[in-house]
Amino acid sequence: MRRGITILCAVVLVAIGSAQGTWAQKAKVYDLGHYPGGTWAGMQGINDFGVAIGWGDVPIEGGTETRMIGVPLFGFNAGQWFDSGVSAGENDLGEAGGISNTGIIVGNIMGSNGWPEAYAWTPNHAGVHLGRYSDANGTDDGSIAIAINHSGTLIVGNSGKLLPDGTVRAIPLVWTSKVIWNKGQPTLSWEMHALPTGGWEKLGAVFDGIALNAWGGWGVNDLGQIAGDGWFYDPVLDEWWEIAVVWNPIQNGKAWEVKRLPKADGFAYNEALGINDLGEIVGDVWEENAFPALWKKDPKKNAWSVNVLPTTPTLDYGWSMAWGINELGDIVGSCTDENWNGKATRWNSHDVRTVKLLGFPGDTSNAFGVNNLGIAVGGYVVGTNPEQAVATKFR
Repeated sequence: MRRGITILCAVVLVAIGSAQGTWAQKAKVYDLGHYPGGTWAGMQGINDFGVAIGWGDVPIEGGTETRMIGVPLFGFNAGQWFDSGVSAGENDLGEAGGISNTGIIVGNIMGSNGWPEAYAWTPNHAGVHLGRYSDANGTDDGSIAIAINHSGTLIVGNSGKLLPDGTVRAIPLVWTSKVIWNKGQPTLSWEMHALPTGGWEKLGAVFDGIALNAWGGWGVNDLGQIAGDGWFYDPVLDEWWEIAVVWNPIQNGKAWEVKRLPKADGFAYNEALGINDLGEIVGDVWEENAFPALWKKDPKKNAWSVNVLPTTPTLDYGWSMAWGINELGDIVGSCTDENWNGKATRWNSHDVRTVKLLGFPGDTSNAFGVNNLGIAVGGYVVGTNPEQAVATKFR
């Protein structure tokens, strides 16, 4: 079921105010904590107006429940938390969620069938159920909305399906926006499209006893390009590879074609997780260990080259990843130290040799999103305490 979502984002932006708010000028690190009355929170994304969003628990009668939450860093409402008003249940995907510069927030909620369902909303306004992909094969289990572009016109994610033979398939999705006027009032509706997978997929990869064919879009830019990944079966070697891909828009943005990104030497698995408007893509490459990666686009060709980014400290092991990139080439993610404790980290696409810690507090930390003001958001943990939200302005 699809409902309209009112385009009254100006209300949100006026409430946020300018990026010169005094709250942000007091310190470079904002220890955001958690939603009032909750216990934990982690930020997933931030827009260029300084509104950070993520996941956390909020108080309800008899306890707390997990919801998509957010907090503006600047302006009149700086530091005042808000929440989606709907439960994400136990099936939320903590790596999903984004906010556009128009104030649209995407993530997922608990669907009517007990599985996650992709969802979009604006603070103080009704949300819209984005739905699940449906075709003649399999059962519609759930869907997630992972990211939205700056202009608020494209949402990406995936939808899971349980097939008759007991295998599970995740289908990459994109939702395109359309403004509908009713009695002089604009509402925004969303149309779902399944992204092509280039014929690379073949069911049969087994994880924890479940045959899985997983595909998904993780990042999207204002040019309509989508970064994501999927699983490719090589019949010659009889092996599975996780491949990083980019979907480029065709037919005036009404369809997409998929292109495989180059594979990093020595790594069987490659993930693309974020993309900026220059077509620069970040993610990770892994086998026994994971390392952050950047795919840089040749401006004269529709082609990319892959760079394995440095880690701090310099290790030949660990689990380090790059999650987000802005238009200035700032990249954020995390690197593990000698004890496999993650530390929020940043790089830049203009100098692939340099790596710096973001300075998040805590024993472990991670950064998932970064805006064009140079503000990174994520979460941190001290000891065995619950995760807490944090932001850092490094520009």
